[in-house]
Amino acid sequence: MTSTGTSSLVLHGRRRASALLRDGVVLLEADGVQRRIPVAAIERVDVHGAKGRRLTIVLTDDESVAYHLRCRSAPAVHEFAQAVRRALPVRDAAEPRPNSAELVTEKPLERVAPHRLRLLWWGLGGGYVLVLVLLVAKAAFPGVILWAVAPLLIAGGVGGVQAGWQVFREPWVLRTRGITVEGELQGTHWHEGGNQYYYAYVDSHGVRHECKSSDGGAERAEITYDPVDPDTAIVGRRTTGWLVLGAVLILLMGTLLLAGVAFVVVAVVALVV
Repeated sequence: MTSTGTSSLVLHGRRRASALLRDGVVLLEADGVQRRIPVAAIERVDVHGAKGRRLTIVLTDDESVAYHLRCRSAPAVHEFAQAVRRALPVRDAAEPRPNSAELVTEKPLERVAPHRLRLLWWGLGGGYVLVLVLLVAKAAFPGVILWAVAPLLIAGGVGGVQAGWQVFREPWVLRTRGITVEGELQGTHWHEGGNQYYYAYVDSHGVRHECKSSDGGAERAEITYDPVDPDTAIVGRRTTGWLVLGAVLILLMGTLLLAGVAFVVVAVVALVV
């Protein structure tokens, strides 16, 4: 039996994020946390972003606390938003809003690696040991050394390229489609040997967000944010330095990755020749 407080829709987002509506509660799972958000704690539900693929749940606090979930299917986002809107209580404009901080609960999720993924890792590990044993049996010791070193180079290269891409991607996105607004300083905290500044800003949809940075200090500062993902933001508009750093990391770590792949090829050739 279904009601306006329950829906059969399941909204899937990136990185295994999901949302569903059950018994008047939105269950939002993202970033390893499950949040139970009662509809009484929700002020409104917005759909925006690229082609309407981004769902934003705005809570009733004066701080305009919001949760986001981006999905590949725009129709799924719209249908889910409509289901939640139908479940929202009818309020007068002057009616006091409940304190959503007291209503929303969180708990960490325990994720177990899929069985197939474990089998894949066991298979790769077994294959690696088998090739190493065959190289030793054949006395192809240059190949043994290359085969032993290759995983370290490949792992380091992959991790480095991913890190470089993260450094490069954010400033590139902000440089190409970022929107600049004025933010207000909320506070300053000492963090890892330096001041961390916290700024609040309101995006073009009227949703309030926070941005932290080691740069700043002024009471008001320019904040450049990504309209598709407003939580991606920086204080100011300086992106050139981060773009260069990200590109250098990708280049250096990519070279390390290619060296590891080359070592694998040479070791395999030494085994079969």
